[in-house]
Amino acid sequence: MGGVSAAAGSGAEAVFLNPATLSRIAAEAPSEVALGYDALLESAYSGSAAYARPLGRDGAFAAGLLYASQGAQTSYNAIGDATGKFTPTDLALGAWYARRLIGPLSLAGGLKIIRSAIDDRSGTTAAVDFGLLAKQVAELGDGPLDLGFSVQNIGPPLKLGSSSDPLPARIRAGGLWRVAPTLDAGLDVNIPVDHDPYASLGVEGRLPASRMGSTKPWVIAIRGGYDQNRTRGVDGFTGFSAGAGFDFSALRLDYAWVPFGDLGTTNRITIAFRF
Repeated sequence: MGGVSAAAGSGAEAVFLNPATLSRIAAEAPSEVALGYDALLESAYSGSAAYARPLGRDGAFAAGLLYASQGAQTSYNAIGDATGKFTPTDLALGAWYARRLIGPLSLAGGLKIIRSAIDDRSGTTAAVDFGLLAKQVAELGDGPLDLGFSVQNIGPPLKLGSSSDPLPARIRAGGLWRVAPTLDAGLDVNIPVDHDPYASLGVEGRLPASRMGSTKPWVIAIRGGYDQNRTRGVDGFTGFSAGAGFDFSALRLDYAWVPFGDLGTTNRITIAFRF
């Protein structure tokens, strides 16, 4: 859906974008484990694991791991001679809690430990995330509108050797319009600390089994989106994305195709288990 997530998240992995979406987990809902893998450009890749479960009547808890790396890189000394190989890695481990408050409002917060390693240098820091979700704040036509807001990666800089870099803090705000029972449309505005603001939008259409004459509780979803940020400095077909999802009650599978113009294409897949 073009990265739309301020109000649109619903699975365990959505905690990485707006932890307040955890409040969509009902008190009687099962726990969920979601595993994700992104085949990025060239040899880069990333992975994720998230666990979410209801906690009491109005709360939900999640823990998650993010990992990013790429193929082995060649290291050089000061005069340009190759000295060996190394694999850069980035890792973040966190826990979040969301709680439904009075009315449609939910509040969430979390803490992450972040570690980065490049060759023989590594550094560790911590960051906090905050999120808000307001469900059904208005009616647009026949469908309700949800609003979401999140602030991510607020913490001290990450230091590697003698160099220090600020964390990629980000503010995200947006809405999810449930146009019809089987059609959603979303819009986000993103304000990253290290880039200009940008917008993303997306749609999701769902086809439940009952529409095809089946009594089984499965759903097929088709998604499309546009991310303004991916069009900056990239030639060719980019900015758009497309994907599909299959939800079989106890098992969920999602796939996204994300082109980056002349640079290539990325593929993202998530599989989730409910128990």
